[in-house]
Amino acid sequence: MSHEKKRAIAFLGNHLPRKCGIATFTTDICAAVSEAVDPSVDVFTIAMTDIPEGYEYPEIVKLDIQDQKVSDYEKAADFLNSSGVGTLCIQHEYGIFGGKWGEYLHVFLRKLKIPVVTVLHTVLEKAYDEAQEKVFDELVQRSDKLIVMSKRAIELLVNAGVVRDKIVYVPHGIPDFTLIDPKKAKEKFDLAGKTVALSFGLLRTNKGIEYAIEAMGELAAKYPDLVYIILGATHPGVIKKQGEKYRHSLMRQAEKLGLQDQVFFHNRFIELDELSEYISASDFYIVPYLTREQITSGTLCYAVGAGKAVISTPSWAAEELLADGRGVIVPFEDGDAIATGIDNLMQDHSALEKMKNKAHEYGRHMVWKEVAKEYVRIFDEIHKKRSSIVLKRKQEEDPILSIDSFPVPKLDHIRTLTDDFAILQHAKYTIPDYGHGYSVNDNARGIVVMSKAYRITKNKEALTLLKKYLSFIFYAQRKDGLFRNFYDVARKPLGELGSDDCQGRAFWALGYVIGYGPPHFGAIAKKAFDMFLPHVLKLNLRGTAYAILGLYYYLEHFPGDEEILSLLDAAAGKILKIYKDNSRPDWQWFEDKLGYANGVLPSALWVAFNLLGKEEYKEAAERTSEFLIDKSVRHGHLALNMHREDLYRKEKRKTDFEQRPIDASWLVELGKFAYRYTDDDKYLKLMKISFDWFLGFNDVKVSAYDRISGGCYDGLNAKGVNLNQGAESTLSAVLSLLSITEMAYQQFVGIQA
Repeated sequence: MSHEKKRAIAFLGNHLPRKCGIATFTTDICAAVSEAVDPSVDVFTIAMTDIPEGYEYPEIVKLDIQDQKVSDYEKAADFLNSSGVGTLCIQHEYGIFGGKWGEYLHVFLRKLKIPVVTVLHTVLEKAYDEAQEKVFDELVQRSDKLIVMSKRAIELLVNAGVVRDKIVYVPHGIPDFTLIDPKKAKEKFDLAGKTVALSFGLLRTNKGIEYAIEAMGELAAKYPDLVYIILGATHPGVIKKQGEKYRHSLMRQAEKLGLQDQVFFHNRFIELDELSEYISASDFYIVPYLTREQITSGTLCYAVGAGKAVISTPSWAAEELLADGRGVIVPFEDGDAIATGIDNLMQDHSALEKMKNKAHEYGRHMVWKEVAKEYVRIFDEIHKKRSSIVLKRKQEEDPILSIDSFPVPKLDHIRTLTDDFAILQHAKYTIPDYGHGYSVNDNARGIVVMSKAYRITKNKEALTLLKKYLSFIFYAQRKDGLFRNFYDVARKPLGELGSDDCQGRAFWALGYVIGYGPPHFGAIAKKAFDMFLPHVLKLNLRGTAYAILGLYYYLEHFPGDEEILSLLDAAAGKILKIYKDNSRPDWQWFEDKLGYANGVLPSALWVAFNLLGKEEYKEAAERTSEFLIDKSVRHGHLALNMHREDLYRKEKRKTDFEQRPIDASWLVELGKFAYRYTDDDKYLKLMKISFDWFLGFNDVKVSAYDRISGGCYDGLNAKGVNLNQGAESTLSAVLSLLSITEMAYQQFVGIQA
């Protein structure tokens, strides 16, 4: 095959030695295309990686992306844009890219300037929710071609509004199996004289293996030489959540049916060569999946291409591959039907051979050599149009929030401040100061920060810290639902009750865990959350604002809770009234002065508007946000000078010069909420300007963020900086960094997380 000039073809997806079906597919298609193109064309892979330590990838993998690290997506796009790549081929499957429904992928696509071909390994009849639909629509928009491996998928996509000309059918690739007598292959596995049924693939509950074992129970007595091999390790994702629960249940089932000598479990991930030998040794291939929606199946394609007698439930993939007598379709969850299908073929050798020949003949167009030719044809077609495609592609400005321009969030100093009980309030420089003990305020902030850190980065250390902070909050809650705030080094309470602000922060933290924390943590936090509910409307202004955020995050997990929605409306109405009572045309604020953590007040109204749709909440949120921004930004940077006279509406007083990280942090949060509900870039710019305050873009031109420790200085003053790195300051900085990370992709796709 000739090409006009030297170029490169890149693939993006999981890659061996990562153990999953997408990794196997990406590895195989990349190798097949390498053989199909001119040797001058460079073919390589960018691999998605799901573990911090990564994998020992082969040389064909030139770069990997940590799936939860947004900056890696940006770097990969920059790499491809400068690497002479003519086409990128993305393997798309839900779950391999970071963010909700894989939305981090759009950070990558937004920066990419080369044509994209996307292979859809899953096509759904209907999106699960609005967020998934939005992610998928963006993917379709940014792809020049969509490859599907089933003709049914074309119909589904067209019905979903995808332009037909953008969709190309190319079958799933398979090895070039020869149609051979399985007797020789059986000898290698000590199966001579046996009739072999096989199921292959990573084990998980939707595989329906229990029904195939049930069928074996019915066939065992009639066919004592019939054996069933269940080949494949348990899926890594299942191992993380459930361990080997499913496999063990299958083993108990086989034992109960007395099938120890006829049902065998081979619990390992095997390479293609060995898989081919197992398939060659089998007579029947059983696919008892429980769901119809599977649009393609690599293992099913392998079995058909190898000319095996396939008995399968009616998934979309099976109905297409096994049509015209190429296999047997049986109902879902029906062991009797599987047994009947095998029994009928065992009794009719002529029908069995005819089915196997039909399957093998059909599979010839699926061998990798033929599939690779079709991929290259698509790539060449797009490559020839590359100039016009690039010209037509919208030339977009660089993103306002680029992860590469911000520090990587570090938990080092937070870990230093945390002992086996909780996080300490203060530090002398970077040394924990036990003299001031612990507070609910800081541990509540810590709960939000660690929940968000774990959700965004999957850092297990965040999970460990989260457990400690939650434990402290539970310990600090009284039987009436309220919280004691301060505890000394002996872990004894100092005073009976914390301030209203403290109560609101604790409630905010509990709501965040319920909404976005690990599910089992949210379930535990709900009891403490419910205990506090009667106190929500008794809090002061800022306490109420924090509580509204807690209710908002709770409703993210329980959106239909009318009682909580009503409570949120009452709380928002309360602070709206305070705003109306205190504001004037020239003073659009809730109080006669600008105090601390000011951004939390309009943030509460923004989320109330989002959930309730009341324009009066939006109008007040916009006016107070604009007022606060006007008072906080001077000469292009954040100027939190609490001594400026214009920070007081009536009495023009002065205070000591002090600028606090918590104030900058809540302006970052305000920008996040306001952008979500307006799509106005000025709020992204507010986030950037506000975090830049930590980096030295401030009145005293001194960095408040310590890039070495990951901590934050306690504030700026007339002499420069307070070098102590306490909990409030450090948590404020890390929360802001995580919110910057969170919004780095939302600026592209507008999806909340």
